[in-house]
Amino acid sequence: MEPNDPNAHQGRGTQPPPKSPPLPGTSSQQAGATGNEKRSEPGAESGSAEGGASELAVEVKKAANAKVKEGTDIAKTTVSSTVSHGAEAIGRAADTFRDQGEETLAQTTTSIASGLSEYAERLEKRTSEDLIQDLARLARQNPTIFVLGSVAIGIALSRFLKASSRSTGENR
Repeated sequence: MEPNDPNAHQGRGTQPPPKSPPLPGTSSQQAGATGNEKRSEPGAESGSAEGGASELAVEVKKAANAKVKEGTDIAKTTVSSTVSHGAEAIGRAADTFRDQGEETLAQTTTSIASGLSEYAERLEKRTSEDLIQDLARLARQNPTIFVLGSVAIGIALSRFLKASSRSTGENR
């Protein structure tokens, strides 16, 4: 404060002026307001906006969860089917090895085929929520493996889709 400040001598300094009682015809929210500005109670008007925003957030979250569940179900079915077909092909290869007298290779490929079949069955029985939780756990525990696996899956899916689009184009 400067010594020549007229408010300093009156004890007002930087303090706001005292509130005056509301004028007749004004609401308690407008009391003490200057000009045309309105003062609102905390949460009075913004509460409805916040409520609307939180409701929207809940709806968006539900829609996102539904999309993730749908995508997970489709991926689960696709992977399970692909693994089952792979297990069948490896089983046929084991039969071929057995016919050719390669018993060691036949046993190894039979073991791989049965492992893949069991995996496909377990995968088919799991819910999409279980799979999402497993993926989240894997990502937290082994982020490097998760990222590398995601890249490998992305490459495999892109090759699969590219091959599918070629075969669809040839069948026209």
